[in-house]
Amino acid sequence: MIQFKNLTNRILIISSGFLILIVGISYFLYVISQPKHLVCGTETPEFVCGTVSPNLTENGRKGKQIFNTNCAACHKLNKNMTGPALAKTDSIRLWKWITLKNEKIDSSKIGELGIDYHRNLWGKSLEQSEVNELYEYIKAE
Repeated sequence: MIQFKNLTNRILIISSGFLILIVGISYFLYVISQPKHLVCGTETPEFVCGTVSPNLTENGRKGKQIFNTNCAACHKLNKNMTGPALAKTDSIRLWKWITLKNEKIDSSKIGELGIDYHRNLWGKSLEQSEVNELYEYIKAE
């Protein structure tokens, strides 16, 4: 009977150790398998290796921040969303859209939403240098 009890205790101790080892290995594999890229809606750290496009200048990086803060909710660079894709927008058109009060903007969304956000908001909140940085980002990507 005592021999059976000792054998049972040894089996329980070995099984517990094995279970702890399996849980530890599983956790390690889970941690290293997590994606290394950021998902939509997270802010990209500016100075982390691999997160900044190598072809962006300092003004382009500032333009990317301006785009993500002010434009990305309605616009993508290469895909029409609520607003049109901006990658093929020339500098004069972009400047007129954002700053000039009487510039006609070809958008059916103005009638639906009742507000022209480009003239009422961005033209008053963005400086000329920020519009230039925004354009530099749009053209670099």
